[in-house]
Amino acid sequence: MLDFVTALWLGFVGACIGSFLNVVAYRMPRGMSVVWKPSHCPKCGHDIRARDNLPVLGWLLLRGRCRDCGEPIAPRYAIVEGFVGIAFFGLAYIELFSGAANLPDALADPVGALDSVVNPNWELLTLYGFHCLLLSLLMAMGLIDQDGQRIPWSLPLFAGIVVTAGLAYECWYLYPERTRNIHVWEWKAPFDALFGAMWGAVAWSIPQLVLRRRSSPAMKRFLRNAAIASAVTGAFLGLRPVVRIFGLWLGGIIAARGLRNAMKVRLSPLLVLWGVTLLHLSLWGRLSDLFSW
Repeated sequence: MLDFVTALWLGFVGACIGSFLNVVAYRMPRGMSVVWKPSHCPKCGHDIRARDNLPVLGWLLLRGRCRDCGEPIAPRYAIVEGFVGIAFFGLAYIELFSGAANLPDALADPVGALDSVVNPNWELLTLYGFHCLLLSLLMAMGLIDQDGQRIPWSLPLFAGIVVTAGLAYECWYLYPERTRNIHVWEWKAPFDALFGAMWGAVAWSIPQLVLRRRSSPAMKRFLRNAAIASAVTGAFLGLRPVVRIFGLWLGGIIAARGLRNAMKVRLSPLLVLWGVTLLHLSLWGRLSDLFSW
């Protein structure tokens, strides 16, 4: 029961973060502050009341309409909140309470909420927070790309600061598949993050250079956004994980195109990246055993 209640609380925190990511995705590409102005209806300008700002539940109680003017509120807001909340909830069981048993090398025996959150295990909490932050950044980038906007440089800059801080505090356990080509142990994790970021960026920068004269503005924007999101993923997870995620991502993009043709639903490839990254985090150890080199 303690595990469930704690995971439910973490899921609620994730849903609140999902609500904030909706704001980030709308405001940042337009140069608006994500801090100073409260959430408001874009039609009538009324601030959203605190009781209506509850993740998912607020949208359901309002029946998808503004309380003041009746303007429809896109279901996307509740969907994003729900998916981020579910990801935080699931990752709590998969990673935090299991002692990071999802990784190639577990950090501890299965500990549950009592010995990971109530009695804090800071390594597990840092790992869980690190991966939840990655999922949050990827969701924000995916929503921005879904809207046909360019990802602001402030997002990858923030990601770089977080990764640098983790490495500065010598949190080597954040990179369980540290590069084998570096023989100085203290440099393995930093170079793994660097190689992962470089590979993630180059994987999409090469087609961007090759197609620069033939591609449409929309394709150029997508390739740029994909390179940024892939580089951030590599910086957080390392070289080998980002290569595996890239393969899963290509398969997911093909599946998303099939969904678009069948159901007329357009899904940004960067949102597909969010899904396959969550899948990789959940099955990291098994995928490492299956695709090891």
